[in-house]
Amino acid sequence: AKPLDVAFPRVGELVGYTLNEPPFSRDNLPQITLVWRASEPAPVSYTATVQLINAAGMVIAQSDAAPGDRPTTGWRAGEYIVDAHTLMFNETASPGEATLIVALYDPATGVRVTLGDGTDAAVLATGIQIN
Repeated sequence: AKPLDVAFPRVGELVGYTLNEPPFSRDNLPQITLVWRASEPAPVSYTATVQLINAAGMVIAQSDAAPGDRPTTGWRAGEYIVDAHTLMFNETASPGEATLIVALYDPATGVRVTLGDGTDAAVLATGIQIN
């Protein structure tokens, strides 16, 4: 497990993740488990997106789902939420290095939660090998 401390204001913190071993390919899909710690019930039922971005800035693999087993509007302060994702490659995926990111967004509007540093996604890892 890789520890993190990334605050998603008015939702909670991304406190860690585990990732299966790269290199990734269509035969070895990226599988990631995120661990969230709720700070309060969120004002919106957010969707988590986990993406692999290639060197050209294109999304080449992704998973979008509600984080955990219930909506973020039902999270209780201090509880931990386990959130598993399997990323699926799209037709633009090709070999090379990629960056792994996580974001939360409102599925009704597509607007992402803005992090404390002004970005809208947490970078989890860079230089991930894609075959």
